[in-house]
Amino acid sequence: MSPLTSWHYLLIVISLVLFVAGTVLALRSRSKFSIFLTVILVIVFFVAMLWPLINESVYKVQISNLSDERFYQSEQILIKGTVRNVGNHPVGQVSAVLKLSNIKGGAHAKATQFSEPSAFEQLFQDDDPEFKRQNVFSRHVIAESLNPGASKTFRILVDYPSHFEKATFEVEAQVD
Repeated sequence: MSPLTSWHYLLIVISLVLFVAGTVLALRSRSKFSIFLTVILVIVFFVAMLWPLINESVYKVQISNLSDERFYQSEQILIKGTVRNVGNHPVGQVSAVLKLSNIKGGAHAKATQFSEPSAFEQLFQDDDPEFKRQNVFSRHVIAESLNPGASKTFRILVDYPSHFEKATFEVEAQVD
């Protein structure tokens, strides 16, 4: 978990002030329980919406210098790159969400939309042993304790699906 910033502490203080004000309001009214419960739900909703927004705007990381190398003997792909903290606050842990996609080339390049499996169809294909996913997602921790302006190189080694003809990849950094 990344260290808390002044924005996090401000949100906590505002939530506590709202809680105290709501408790006083609930004690002065006839329907104490319903007002107290409403205040609690509003505060929880308020914090649940703003906490991720604060994290998204305060902790900023960037991935660059991506390269890949495929190992045919072990059916794996190695993805290398650099992650940099471009924000003004230290980051506790950075995860990479990797998406491998199968890109069919050659004679299959002109396939129609009816021959490609859709995302909706993939929901119901898990029981079918013949079904082969066209997108593979994985999450990997690539850096820990990045100070502002610091960067670290990372390597991700994942299994290459044997049914993929040609794969493309996307890597997205997320701060945990």
